[in-house]
Amino acid sequence: MENKELQTRVEALVAEVEKTHRYSMSRIYEAHNQVFDKDEQPQSCASCLIRKVQELKKWLSEQTKAVEESTPASTVDRKTTKRRPKRD
Repeated sequence: MENKELQTRVEALVAEVEKTHRYSMSRIYEAHNQVFDKDEQPQSCASCLIRKVQELKKWLSEQTKAVEESTPASTVDRKTTKRRPKRD
């Protein structure tokens, strides 16, 4: 799966969890396993699910930061204008 597609899926999953506060054990573990290239079996432990979602959020943040750093800063065309002298 392409990284951008995976990122989009993880963003949707995290948004759904934040909105509904419902943790889909299978979806969270599936996404986590794909992102971190693991083969962990789903656990119904609430703190485990919360931790996995937090790790996915951190990964998303890192992906966003990496994209921002790799994108060249936009150059702004600034016209040079003459300032009028102050009137006394």
